[in-house]
Amino acid sequence: MNRRTFVLLTPPLLAACAGIPMGAVPRLFRLQKQLLELDPAELMLAIQLDARLAPRTDAVPVLEIAIRPAEPGAFEPIERKLPMRLDRFTTARSGLRAPPPNRQWLVYSLPEGSQAELRQVQLKFQRLREERAAGRPARGGSVSIGIAQHGLAPDDPAWAASRWDTWLQTSRAEGFWELWSGTVGELLAQARASAARR
Repeated sequence: MNRRTFVLLTPPLLAACAGIPMGAVPRLFRLQKQLLELDPAELMLAIQLDARLAPRTDAVPVLEIAIRPAEPGAFEPIERKLPMRLDRFTTARSGLRAPPPNRQWLVYSLPEGSQAELRQVQLKFQRLREERAAGRPARGGSVSIGIAQHGLAPDDPAWAASRWDTWLQTSRAEGFWELWSGTVGELLAQARASAARR
């Protein structure tokens, strides 16, 4: 269980991410704005998987953020990898539906240190947007947001057909929404394809 999986959340690569439900697409397009405004304490990831799977305790998803200038040197790139932590939420408390028989939820949130780093990113992002709005030259760029699920998906072929569902919450008011659904095999195949493109 040492594979790294990566779910890209930014719109430009949606076509390469089979398994993303159509209902998630509008939410994905809003993520750049939400990145600036969301409360880090409310950002959560929920994974529904076979109840027999028990990921290592040191394996957690990582929120990855990259803000890069369109022209090299226009501003210093912002790149952060913020580890999440496993929460002990009950299904009712998290707002998630009870899992089907023989399934379980793993719910992750940002610990205090990662929340503080995300707030720093939000401040820097806000300054960049203000500079761009003020008409300063060469301030365009790109924003990538992803969740790397290190070691959570087993690479044992016996689990390749097992269902793997990923849900995301950016605010408690909106609750969780389905981000990706497929099999463990499909998830790992997408991770390998993503790694090959880098």
